[in-house]
Amino acid sequence: MNIEKLLGECRSDDLAHALRELGLPVTGTKPQRVERLVEHHSGEGSTSDILGALKSEDLRRAAKALGFEGA
Repeated sequence: MNIEKLLGECRSDDLAHALRELGLPVTGTKPQRVERLVEHHSGEGSTSDILGALKSEDLRRAAKALGFEGA
């Protein structure tokens, strides 16, 4: 699995929170927000930065949507 697929399962509000935490612009549609986070990941941001910017319940919801057991 890649970070883009995980982020695609997050709600737009969840993505806005992560963007805000990372000091990135929060405007735009959900696909634009996902793209901004993926670009950040590809550049200076690490996977742990992105995951750490999301709330744990947001990560749990996305993991469950992807079929992870115990999420």
